Amino acid sequence: MSKIKVKAALRSVNPCAEEVFSRAYDADGTLRETRLLSREEDYSGGSFHRTSADNGRTWSEWVTDFNDEESGRRGKIPGSEEGDELLGGGAPTLYDPASGWTLGVGSTFYYLRGHDVGYYDYWDKGDDNIRTHAYLYIRRPDGREEARLIALEEGGADYDPANPRSPAFIDKNRAMAADLMRLPDGDLAFHLFPTVRLACKMAGTDVNAVFPSCPDLHSALVVARLHWDPEKGDYDMTFSNAIMLSDLQSSRCVMEPQSRILPDGRWLIVFRGSNTQSEAWRTRTDPTTPGFKWYVLSQDGGRTFCPPMPWHFDTREVVYSSASTSSFYRHPGNGKLYWIGNIMDDPGTIHGNNPRWPLVIGEVNEQYACLIKDSLTVIDTLREDERTTELSNANLCYNPETGRLEIRLTKINMTKVKDGKPYDPGKWYSEAWEYELSFDDEA
Repeated sequence: MSKIKVKAALRSVNPCAEEVFSRAYDADGTLRETRLLSREEDYSGGSFHRTSADNGRTWSEWVTDFNDEESGRRGKIPGSEEGDELLGGGAPTLYDPASGWTLGVGSTFYYLRGHDVGYYDYWDKGDDNIRTHAYLYIRRPDGREEARLIALEEGGADYDPANPRSPAFIDKNRAMAADLMRLPDGDLAFHLFPTVRLACKMAGTDVNAVFPSCPDLHSALVVARLHWDPEKGDYDMTFSNAIMLSDLQSSRCVMEPQSRILPDGRWLIVFRGSNTQSEAWRTRTDPTTPGFKWYVLSQDGGRTFCPPMPWHFDTREVVYSSASTSSFYRHPGNGKLYWIGNIMDDPGTIHGNNPRWPLVIGEVNEQYACLIKDSLTVIDTLREDERTTELSNANLCYNPETGRLEIRLTKINMTKVKDGKPYDPGKWYSEAWEYELSFDDEA
């Protein structure tokens, strides 16, 4: 069993904003760092980036991608009396030699009455204010680019600036797309998130038998596959069966899946549900509903998946976890697959998204697609001066020069301890932390 050593360092403290740093290498090896600033839930008001050609020894100046404080609130629909906003998007990122095209997937988010008003009424009142649409972004060899709406039902239409609230747009093809990947057979695939109502329609299932509470507010999961047809000069798109949880199992259906193809060709997807209870959403979860990480397997290359099950350890114990995101990571040094996320020893502490500590890393048994309990290593947990915090939404970056995994995350929603007494440092107080993980059994 590999032993993992963790080195942690506090990078910065921001008393009035959630300040998030992430790093990734471009195709040419250039290191790019992004800095996001947020003072509103699930909304970044500023984005900045810089680059390094020498693996972080020296950096370019920060470049502003957008900054609401300087240019005004982005995404506002011109002339919208209700304050509607259109955010999101994407770009071609992955070159496919089968077609010669560069492709990407992404989503747009149309907020009725704006993110600053409609988004909060979605949470507090159960208003159906978030209308998402999935796109395939294409760059052809001649440089022509296209943002192609992924059409999942008849009667839909793309966004029309002259008629932003057209029912053919906001009421149809409601889905999100993410995580474009190349498959071993040369096809491409990505995660597609239709609303639960649309997923049931695609599956020919009665939505009232699966998720009667709020099927327009939450999403299921479908794996979309792209296969290049040279005669047609375009891609054929096919879909897996819909992966769904009943609203008796998860009040928010399926969220933030992490997919990996195992050595024998099986697909493993681990994702979060939620046991939160909301009167506004008419949820059917109750105080006894447990919080799990869920998983599914596919034996046929991601075309069909088994029903979702609670993920488990090699000891057959269940992985209890709050509704927080997680990550898979295959270490180049030893070839092993790891999972990083929040695990709770006491399932009675879990309610919805909380708690989000400790943050752990553990090795995956790829034969049985489970987590090896004895391999768990704590990356971070509550410190002496903390009563609550969030250790989630981590950015992973493998440093090829040091051979180590770098993790960046920002602690938010904290209660700290001062002079032996708890105190709240402020809603938007945040701490950006960096962790360096080394593995002792590298080849």
